[in-house]
Amino acid sequence: MQLDDERRIKGFDGLRAIAFIFVFISHKVHQGSYGSLGGDGVMLFFALSGLLITRILARTRAAIEAGETTTRAGLGRFYLRRSARIFPIYYATIGFFLIASLFVHFDGFGGGAPLAMLLYATNIYVFTTDHWVGHFNHFWTLAIEEQFYLLFAPLLLFVPSKGARHICVAFVVLGLVTQVGFEWAGLSAKIIGLNPMTGFGYLALGGLVGLNLDRRGPAWLVSTPAQAIAALALLIMPLTVLKDEIVWRFYAPAVAATAALLVLQISENQGTRFVAFLETWPLRSLGRISYGCYIFHEFVHFYDIEAAARKFGVPFGTPDWIPAPIEFAVTVGLATISWRFLERPIMAWAYQATRKAAPATA
Repeated sequence: MQLDDERRIKGFDGLRAIAFIFVFISHKVHQGSYGSLGGDGVMLFFALSGLLITRILARTRAAIEAGETTTRAGLGRFYLRRSARIFPIYYATIGFFLIASLFVHFDGFGGGAPLAMLLYATNIYVFTTDHWVGHFNHFWTLAIEEQFYLLFAPLLLFVPSKGARHICVAFVVLGLVTQVGFEWAGLSAKIIGLNPMTGFGYLALGGLVGLNLDRRGPAWLVSTPAQAIAALALLIMPLTVLKDEIVWRFYAPAVAATAALLVLQISENQGTRFVAFLETWPLRSLGRISYGCYIFHEFVHFYDIEAAARKFGVPFGTPDWIPAPIEFAVTVGLATISWRFLERPIMAWAYQATRKAAPATA
């Protein structure tokens, strides 16, 4: 049973896996500076989300214009399916910490932060208060995506299909102008990086790719070597010339463009060796649960395992390389359980609940 609005594009789950691995390394491996690698991972997530969401909305708008559904029904269907995908695990996590915070203090989970998280406004809370929120910092990307859905979906469903590209271009331009203007004004890195308009621009860039998949690019641009070059650029650049996070932020639009190019290349040429690599079982499986992995990974810490063991009289003396693999394994385990028993069942229910009103697919 297919739970998505979009036919599966080979390689996308593998790309999600790589994006999560980038983020995980940037947060968990402390021998060196890997913060910029995490930024590349976020850009990959934005490019993938922008492409898929825009294609879903564009197809729904085409169904509206063909008289197969109504704007209200299409919008309701979109939001129900999106909510079923992103809300359960997110709010279950926040609910757990709300209860646990009655007994234990969590860094960053005080004041107005929990309310901001509940409202998907973590990014706004951080740059308006100038305070990060501890192990909840990564929620800022989820907030930007949700804010994008709330604004972008009505625009694409109420505006004629021919206006979709113009809307995406407008978001991209506004995002770029916002970043340049904030840089010129000397505003803080938090405001530049976490304001919604900059993130909307990156998501809309993926949307532009999605709207132009019917326009076949030149063979050399989507070939195996071209895909490998784009992928290696996203891996190598943040570890070398863009290692400094301030420098990376300046070149963030170019990083976003490279991520969007890679997504385009994979979409238009599904038969390459690179796509076959992305389709291998480990990457495909990890990509499927990457949303849960992303949410959980910042709450899994080896030092908690050590502390619990010491309470039972078990001493720990581990090499420096041990914590990260163990934290990765625990994160994947938790995300697998969440996918199997929470996320997938709710997604299946939402799919069935909206199936009768679904627009015809091409």
